Amino acid sequence: MNQLQAPAQGVALLSLCVVAALTVSRISQAQMRTPMQGYRYTTLPAWRVDLNQAGVDELAALPGVGPSLAAAIVADRQVNGAFKTLTQLDRVRGVGPAILQQIKPFVLQLPE
Repeated sequence: MNQLQAPAQGVALLSLCVVAALTVSRISQAQMRTPMQGYRYTTLPAWRVDLNQAGVDELAALPGVGPSLAAAIVADRQVNGAFKTLTQLDRVRGVGPAILQQIKPFVLQLPE
């Protein structure tokens, strides 16, 4: 009978380890959601948004930028070309000094 308890304890311990690993994995995935999954940046992400490449979903996740302003940024970029400096973003209606200040830490650094 004692010989059966040791393998059962090993299986129980292995199961516990698997559950713990899956839980950590789920937590990590939840913290690393992309903007397209509805995440709004509240802390600096490990990556930066490229204003000249980002789509509407990625831009809309920036603080102070919603879906309509993100669409306006993309439309302006298509008509007027790439943003050479961060301050050129203010050519988009709805973008002003406050939004530029909010998004600055979250975008790839362009000259000012």
